[in-house]
Amino acid sequence: MPEPRTSLDDLTALLQQLRLQQPGAKSPAEVAQVQTDLLLARMASLTDTLRAAEWNDTSRAAARLLLADLAMVAAQLRGNATAIGERLDGTLESVRVSLEKTVGDRTTII
Repeated sequence: MPEPRTSLDDLTALLQQLRLQQPGAKSPAEVAQVQTDLLLARMASLTDTLRAAEWNDTSRAAARLLLADLAMVAAQLRGNATAIGERLDGTLESVRVSLEKTVGDRTTII
């Protein structure tokens, strides 16, 4: 008679199923995007798994993994938003300097 499957076996099977694969991207931005996409896919799978699961050691571990993945994706999105804001600030500063220079050149001509 086979031994009953333990929570550890269930958790190991779940982690092997949801393991993040190494991305095949070339640039750091591509690596980050592929990793984020994989995390989002794993989050969806974990959510589906937890939706139908009874609360036990395996589901608690899956919930912790889901929260960790969510934190990683949130950090990635915050980083992207910060980078976009910095680029926007730089662009606006360049526009401001160009406008001041243009206005200054017109004042000199007159």
